[in-house]
Amino acid sequence: MAIDDLIKAVEVSGQERITEILERSKAEADEIIKEAQTRDEPLRTRLLDDAKKAVEIQRNKLLSAAREKRRMEVIKTKNEIFQKIFDEALHKLATVREHPQYKENLKLMLSEAITGLGDRDVVLHVDKKDEVLLKEILIELKENYQIVPDLTCAGGLDINTLDERFVVFNTVESRLKKAKEIYRPEIFSILFGE
Repeated sequence: MAIDDLIKAVEVSGQERITEILERSKAEADEIIKEAQTRDEPLRTRLLDDAKKAVEIQRNKLLSAAREKRRMEVIKTKNEIFQKIFDEALHKLATVREHPQYKENLKLMLSEAITGLGDRDVVLHVDKKDEVLLKEILIELKENYQIVPDLTCAGGLDINTLDERFVVFNTVESRLKKAKEIYRPEIFSILFGE
């Protein structure tokens, strides 16, 4: 019996030792888990913050791209409207030769262009439709310039020096083009309130 008691005592002692080791191991494991969670929390928070920032940046980029696309579409539409206005003006100016004041206007355009070139010898470039009228004007002004009917335009003329170093564009189309650029801000202001 003594051996049975001894075996039983060893078993009880062993069981107590196993229980003690298991409890200590569980406590250590709980401590390690708690420590890991405490240590990982800042990392988790930082990763979450980084993800939020990345989403915000992407959102801002998408919003910015959408705004820019809309702005470009508005600009394109405004430019198309602006261009249509000048296309219509050019269409209406195509009948400028029929106006009773056209001879005086052509004379003025000639004078402006010649003044722009000073006392140089010049060549006058006109549309064939204006050649006879321009000859009449030159006779009235007692001037004798070479006329070359090589333009196709709504009216007016271009003038260049004999050496072709200087050119003055003074057709209806060139004047309209110049006016288009000069008055662009004012026209945009009237049309679009800008």
